[in-house]
Amino acid sequence: MKNVLEDALSEELSILQSVHNVVLAIDYQGRVIVYNAASERVFGIPADQVLGRYISDVIPGTGLLKVLKTGKSHIGRKFVVGNSLYVVNRTPIIRNGAIVGAIGVAQEITELQHLAEELEVVKELKGTLETIFDSSQEGYIAVNNDGQIIMINRAFAELLEVEPGEVIGKHITEVVAESELHHVPRTGRPQYGEIVRIKGRETVVMRYPIRKNGMVIGAVSKVLFRDVNQLVALAEKINNLHRELSYYKSELQQVQGPRYSLDNIIGSSPAMIRLKETIRRVAQGPSTVLIRGESGTGKELVAHALHAASQRRFGRFVKVNCAAVPENLLESELFGYQEGAFTGARKGGQVGKFELASGGTIFLDEIGDMPLAMQAKLLRVLQEKEIERLGDSRPRPVDVRVVAATNRPLEELILEGKFREDLYYRLNVVSLQLPPLREHPEDIGELVMHFINKFNLEFGLHVRDLEKEVWELFHQYNWPGNVRELENVIERAFNMVEGSTLQVAHLPHYLQKQARGKKRLVSDKPLPALLDQVEKEALLEALQSTGGNKLQAARLLGISRAWLYKKMKQYQIDY
Repeated sequence: MKNVLEDALSEELSILQSVHNVVLAIDYQGRVIVYNAASERVFGIPADQVLGRYISDVIPGTGLLKVLKTGKSHIGRKFVVGNSLYVVNRTPIIRNGAIVGAIGVAQEITELQHLAEELEVVKELKGTLETIFDSSQEGYIAVNNDGQIIMINRAFAELLEVEPGEVIGKHITEVVAESELHHVPRTGRPQYGEIVRIKGRETVVMRYPIRKNGMVIGAVSKVLFRDVNQLVALAEKINNLHRELSYYKSELQQVQGPRYSLDNIIGSSPAMIRLKETIRRVAQGPSTVLIRGESGTGKELVAHALHAASQRRFGRFVKVNCAAVPENLLESELFGYQEGAFTGARKGGQVGKFELASGGTIFLDEIGDMPLAMQAKLLRVLQEKEIERLGDSRPRPVDVRVVAATNRPLEELILEGKFREDLYYRLNVVSLQLPPLREHPEDIGELVMHFINKFNLEFGLHVRDLEKEVWELFHQYNWPGNVRELENVIERAFNMVEGSTLQVAHLPHYLQKQARGKKRLVSDKPLPALLDQVEKEALLEALQSTGGNKLQAARLLGISRAWLYKKMKQYQIDY
């Protein structure tokens, strides 16, 4: 007899765990007594950290406590977790006329699928499990591999107009003539949204195999709708919700999503085609990506495109410029802080960039300029997938993809002791090398026309082309600032142009000078000296045009301010 009870308990526990719906129950004190696998998946907290705890400590604001207090059911209440919408029925658990707990059963209505899950052992008493199951207002019935009914809850029994004990052990077809539940253990395939006539009603059911240790041991059927008309009404509601969700996703995408996609990466050269194909493949995986390339080659654009093409595209895209944030603020910027962590800390603390990006992508730009102390802490985050706020000893898990970028030679920095070798290998799981513009000059024409179309819209002009001499100059010029420099040059020309063609006279002074003296320069100087001269003249031109403003000059040239100071020192420019 004991073995029979244990088998029955095991089967019923397996059934509960196989249900795709969230099933969560509390006792009369408000402590969690049932927390199935679906609850773990939806709320992201393991069962061993939930069972026995007060529900208010685990899920603040849940309506289960109100149901426990009032004894009144909550039917058809909605709540949102992440990007998913759920409908929940909350009912009191009544035994011998007294309220002994409350149960909530939640159904995801964004997609009606995956009812049965891998079975796990639920450590609860058989009597408690039966009470909980019978308290559910949704009908469930289960059969073994022979099609014999091994479990039926009161809601399904009421639909059949029988007592549960009357049908246990009978073949399913003796009770529901049109049922095909007994075929599911043989095929091992779930059946979605099947219509079955029960007592003159056309009900909508879902059927799933029950698996234990990889073997099918039976099947479970759940009544989704007691009448097909309910399904029609719900379908209309779901369509409306999908329309609303699409709208809000679109709005959210504009606020916190990526600004660029693969379509914004301009170029049809073999190098750019290979790059875009690599981005498309890499985006689908979870690996950390290191983007390398000279300043102005479009590293941030590629980071946006990786996020936009990934499964995380509806999550946040958060950018951190490691060179722009002061060293003493970088840790709190990345990981956040608790209230009182330091003098001047904001009341209530602050969430860091890693937590903001959880579920999405964090872009660490200019990673080569990150201080060594922060490199060690970043390495720990990459290894442990968790962060600790300043002033807090509690680790917080983060689900975030890291994309880093640099224009600095990390291998040289490692040899100089300025960059951790272990962090380098953690970041360099997938490396994307962006080619400088001089290595794919065949894309200059496409880029020029793209920027002309862009600035025509912004300036309200109708520029159609470049004069021949400008085209020749663009193809001969080395473009040390790469695509960003090209864009800045064209934007500058738009501020000067009057007609429909951009001319040499509309270009920055250093390019005009090169256009006038390019033959003499080529014949008089070797290429390295020529490049240095052009670069120096470009720096002087940018500083002159911005009145000595270093930040604006750096932006005009498409380089960082630190790189501008380095070049000024190299060429002994005192401005």
